[in-house]
Amino acid sequence: MGLCSEEHIDTIASPTGHYQAEVVNKACVGASPVQEVFLRRAEGLMNGRTAVAIFDASNSEKPVDLTVKWRGEHRIVITAHGAKVWSFQPNWHDVRVMER
Repeated sequence: MGLCSEEHIDTIASPTGHYQAEVVNKACVGASPVQEVFLRRAEGLMNGRTAVAIFDASNSEKPVDLTVKWRGEHRIVITAHGAKVWSFQPNWHDVRVMER
């Protein structure tokens, strides 16, 4: 048993399918739960995922309302209601990440 557990919520492919955004609930022993958005290439040698946004998900009475949408092949928009942003990365390789 590891110190962290992940629950896969959704995978959203870019318009051409070259990239994927993955939404994950993550809980680690001794830390508040978070909801993370990862980006990765769909295939190839460099397909490891990188967290581009992390949101506080500790309020069980008001769960995170997270929406992830591609706006073209190189632009993604993340909208989160009901959560504080813990970490945000505005660029990942040639993809621009926007938070609303």
